[in-house]
Amino acid sequence: MKNSGRIDRKRDERIVFDNVTLGYIEKPVLSDINLEIFRGESIGIIGPNGCGKTTLLKSLVGLIKPVGGRITVFGQPMMTARRQTGYVPQRETLDISYPATVFDMVIMGRYARIGLFRRPKSLDRKRAEQAIADVGLSEYMHVPIAHLSGGQRQRVLIARALSADPEILLLDEPTAAVDVRAQREIVALLKTLQKERNLTILLVTHDVNLIYPMVDRILYMADGQVFIGTPQEMLTQEKLQLIYNADVIVTEVAGQLYVIVGDVHHG
Repeated sequence: MKNSGRIDRKRDERIVFDNVTLGYIEKPVLSDINLEIFRGESIGIIGPNGCGKTTLLKSLVGLIKPVGGRITVFGQPMMTARRQTGYVPQRETLDISYPATVFDMVIMGRYARIGLFRRPKSLDRKRAEQAIADVGLSEYMHVPIAHLSGGQRQRVLIARALSADPEILLLDEPTAAVDVRAQREIVALLKTLQKERNLTILLVTHDVNLIYPMVDRILYMADGQVFIGTPQEMLTQEKLQLIYNADVIVTEVAGQLYVIVGDVHHG
């Protein structure tokens, strides 16, 4: 596994997977992973369906514990550091039938800090309001989430994660199931948030063209293993054909790679 010429940094500036196995002892999803992600990096995560992308994200917030090895986050054990991490699940997890406003949903992101059965204080409300402002939804603060567009609901999930003031932001397919304009707006928002909040971002996606301009490195996952490198190293025809199960053309225009996916193979 390559670190693409990156200089070594202190352990407290890295997320480290040290011989980590995730899944079940009898049937691991990811095996013996050794991986380093540096503070402030933006990482795009790609791979075939079922390869363990979501499992990797969940391991960083303690939802899935390693069955082997050790994860440390900026020098701390993963379970100690998980409050530093904001998790944005796939948008389908947002129940729009629940009669909640944007503010109601976002303030929930503070509960890990204040306790589930304690009332939010003034600071908690201010942090929630700031997160809503940061994703451009201030005018919708008291609007029920059922009245929002798909792209706006995705912003609500991002704001909920941001309200806890994380250092790390994990996003599971944040541009899925929204229109092209909303996809581009979300990617632009994430680029801005990373800079303004000094975030480390890990983002699962199937659309490499969309996220290519914002990521420092790409993490490719397949057959229980992970490989990491620059976009130029990882976005090869061979790797992408495995992901999409289709003919793929990789071309370059004005210094940027573009991936063109053809017909899906059958049989």
